[in-house]
Amino acid sequence: MPAVNQRIPNFLGGVSQQPDKIKFPGQLRVCDNAVPDITFGLKKRPPAEFVGTLSGATSTGHWYEILRDGDEKYLVQITPANSGAMPIRVWDLADGTEKSLTNSSGDSLFSYLSGATEPYAVTTIQDYTLIANPQKTVGTTGTTAAPIHGGDYSYARLDTVAYNTEYILYSGSAPTPNTYYRVTSVKVDRMSGGSAQGPTFDDTNEDQSKSGTLTWSFSGGSAVTSGATNCENIEGSLQVNGNSYIASNTATYQGSSASGTPSTSGTGDEFLGYTQNYDVRYTATVTLQDGGLIKETNKTTAENKFIDVTMEGETYRISVEAVEPVITYQDVSGIAYFKTPKNPDNGTISMATILQGLQTSVNSSLANVTAEVIGSGLFLYGSEASGVNFLGGAVNENMSVIGQKAQDISRLPAMCKQGYVAQVSNAADLDTDDYYVKFEANNGVSGSGSWEETVRPNGFTDTVAPTGTYSGSAGANILFISVTSHGYSVGDELYLNFTGGSGEDGIYNIDTVTNSNTFTVIRTNSTGATSGNVQVAADPMLLGLDPATMPHALVNNRDGTFTFKKLDEATKGTTENYWKNRVVGDNISNPFPTFNGSQIQQMFFHRNRLGMISGEQIVLSQPGQYFNFGIVSAISASDDNPIDITVSDVKPAFINHTLPINKGLMMFSDNGQFMLFTESDIFSPKTARLKKIASYECDASIQPVDLGTSILFTSNVSAYARAFEATIVDDDTPPNILEQTRVVPEFLPKDITKSTNSAAIGITTYGKKGDSTVYHYKYYNAGNQREQSAWYSWTLTGTMQHMLYTGGSFFTVTLHDGTYKLGRHEYVADANANRTYVLGGSASDVGSPIKTARWFEPCLDNIDIASNVAGSAQTVSNTGDVPEKTVLRIKYVPANTTDLFMVGLSGNDSDGNSISGTVRQADAVGSEVVSGVTYGTVTFNNINLHSAAKVAVGYKYTSIIELPTYYLNVGQNAYDLDGELRISGINFEMGVSGPMEFHLSPQYADMDSYTQYESGMLTNSSNFDKPPATLEKSVRVPIQKKNEKYTLQIQIPDPFSTALISASWDGNYNTKRHVRR
Repeated sequence: MPAVNQRIPNFLGGVSQQPDKIKFPGQLRVCDNAVPDITFGLKKRPPAEFVGTLSGATSTGHWYEILRDGDEKYLVQITPANSGAMPIRVWDLADGTEKSLTNSSGDSLFSYLSGATEPYAVTTIQDYTLIANPQKTVGTTGTTAAPIHGGDYSYARLDTVAYNTEYILYSGSAPTPNTYYRVTSVKVDRMSGGSAQGPTFDDTNEDQSKSGTLTWSFSGGSAVTSGATNCENIEGSLQVNGNSYIASNTATYQGSSASGTPSTSGTGDEFLGYTQNYDVRYTATVTLQDGGLIKETNKTTAENKFIDVTMEGETYRISVEAVEPVITYQDVSGIAYFKTPKNPDNGTISMATILQGLQTSVNSSLANVTAEVIGSGLFLYGSEASGVNFLGGAVNENMSVIGQKAQDISRLPAMCKQGYVAQVSNAADLDTDDYYVKFEANNGVSGSGSWEETVRPNGFTDTVAPTGTYSGSAGANILFISVTSHGYSVGDELYLNFTGGSGEDGIYNIDTVTNSNTFTVIRTNSTGATSGNVQVAADPMLLGLDPATMPHALVNNRDGTFTFKKLDEATKGTTENYWKNRVVGDNISNPFPTFNGSQIQQMFFHRNRLGMISGEQIVLSQPGQYFNFGIVSAISASDDNPIDITVSDVKPAFINHTLPINKGLMMFSDNGQFMLFTESDIFSPKTARLKKIASYECDASIQPVDLGTSILFTSNVSAYARAFEATIVDDDTPPNILEQTRVVPEFLPKDITKSTNSAAIGITTYGKKGDSTVYHYKYYNAGNQREQSAWYSWTLTGTMQHMLYTGGSFFTVTLHDGTYKLGRHEYVADANANRTYVLGGSASDVGSPIKTARWFEPCLDNIDIASNVAGSAQTVSNTGDVPEKTVLRIKYVPANTTDLFMVGLSGNDSDGNSISGTVRQADAVGSEVVSGVTYGTVTFNNINLHSAAKVAVGYKYTSIIELPTYYLNVGQNAYDLDGELRISGINFEMGVSGPMEFHLSPQYADMDSYTQYESGMLTNSSNFDKPPATLEKSVRVPIQKKNEKYTLQIQIPDPFSTALISASWDGNYNTKRHVRR
């Protein structure tokens, strides 16, 4: 048979459960307690440095970490039901010391954490770690402030100042005007003997003394002897003109009497002529200068109005001859009325006089309304003020009344009352564009100021909330509400204000509707009977999210202490870190986030927004305002508004996990993967897009991890868990998804509960709480090429409770010997660490590997170091019963000596012999109290250490590596399976090589097993003072068996580093297989 040999270039392939015939070179059957490191080879896993005992930890608590920065890292455990004990505990990740925790509101605040049957949702933003109980339903609290004067106000602005104009303010329904009459013509009669004689008369007195002019008024005057009633401003003039005329011609004659007096008889005498007698005929005319107003509603009555005036001894009657109707609000009761003069001759007008006149009228005549002059209008308040309206002017435009609504913000007055709130309705038929503004006076009272956007006040409505009665029996949670013709339906949300009895004000949903007048709601407190009056508001303006039901915060006080607090405004201190109330809009324009009324299952931080998951809802806060889930403004859409999106899919898409990555936010439901992203530079409600990118099952209990350029998530739908790696190419291309557990289909248990990873190290770890085994997936990319993809396991000392990666180290919390121990596994040994030792030349040597110094740790779990035998760290005791005995003091108390060892790092024993590399198992354990601190004591017989000696104490663990069956590779990883291959031996190239064992097991039980032990020691005496490891070494293991007739397992039980670099096998190969019959 010809001799053959082949090389195995490395052992970095990890475990493969494929048949050996198709394994790649470097893959293994078993790889436990080892690390396939691409730099140093397949190494024994790093030890667990004992960091501290986590006092107070419980088996039922949920674990979390706070990784604030490189200096501040903490472990947190939250126990849902921890009666009589602190439900939250915080330990420093650096040394395991517990940090002081205070409660801002007393122990009752911890009740928020009770009842959690699932892990809490936890996320950290700077010094605030937010904790959401997934069983707590988010609710609301309080209502927005009531408007000033209970919302019963309005503002009447004077828009036009005009003469002869009525200004009317009224409340309620429009008033009915009066129909009065205006005089259009008048007539005049001279009165004689109490009767009208017409406008003309004669007088024998020729001096025309009765002529003249007189102005008159139906309202009276000095010339008026009898005036008309209910007349106003009916004015004119009376003109009386006299004209002389010959009343008679008398003939005269030369008189015949002795006197010679002319005679009118004319008998016998000479005719002398005529004698003329003159009279005066007076004509009275009347001119109507102002028809005024007759305040009579009957036309006939109005037409019968007259006045008697006297001039020059004569009485004249001026009578109404014709009238026309006048519609006026004068004398209408229950309104505020002011009318300006008819013209400048009747008086001057100004804005001030009109407003003052209206103010006086309002305060005296308008029921339940008080007026205050502010600026160019009247601020009206009172129970009827919100219903005040205006009438007057040609088209009722001389004033405008602004109540609780305005169509345009430009119509709002520049001067107003402090706190006045108006609803601006841009579109009369739409509610979605409404917003609210409040007047902020410069002096805080009234006058000049500015209108600023605000939230709708509670009770700010055009309708009055109906009132009724309620009743509830003791022990019953049903309240019966009676409201006449309520019009509500089952499920309607109401705000109930219990004005009597012991009902609790708040939001209620209608449970049943008994009839049109009665419905029921469910109350939470059913201990006692109650009844009374209740006010029902169908659209309450709630103030904000209830901080008692929202996530609470574990606050890092930056002084080594923490505070657990409810994030409300009362306890905010000097920060703005509290759940913000709504400050703009209303229930339509600024609704509560959709997680209101539901539970918060997940929280995350993405694109400078705090995100929350509730079922299928994804809600993100304002950017930079992590505690604000309200809109910025109702006036216009803002990029800073919260994002509230529903995941939509043909199957239920309740989001179990979120994972922020560079391209967006990955979200995982039971049956799909989704991505929330933006194609814009701005991530806003307008640009956010939600897209389903894959339909793989995802384990609801295992958090997906970010590998740096891809993500890894698990599925447990089969008998074992499966891990899938997804690479997101771009927004429009489906992700590339590869199952990374395909080569180990029965490796990951189905019931794993925890995942963690380090993209820097290139490793992801899975484990189950309460198990000792954790499972690692190690990967390495060179550009776009995956150079390493390896699965392997670790068996921990104790059972895993929690694990995490940070700062290049793997931290574990294990339950061991009844205590919770925090351990740190460093992937690269720290040269400054007290537990390390140096191997090789000095640190300055350069050249061959034997001349290069490297630092290593003894491979012990829960390592604790005692560097001074005589000091507080360890003591020496020689009691006589044992010739030589050393008692070491360590920071924890071991339960027994099983697997408890010491390794000498440096120094000598009392006889001057070097202890470097000395390994001893403990002979006894105990404890002692020093200065109030309990330490463990470990006794080692037959050795007496010098006070300067440095030793490591911890628990030994064994690395196990099982090689596959090797076949002759004929190229391109193709194996010749037809011939017969007999392996002569395998040569192993070792890196840092401590003691190890090669266990050769034959296929058949009747054949002897073989174990080859390699000490790892160099043979020259110059290395006797070094730990038992070399920097490089070759080991040959003889096989002398057919390739399929043996199993080779490498075991490394001793507490020293070991690394397998490569190997080669040699043997003989026969192309014809011989089969025994």
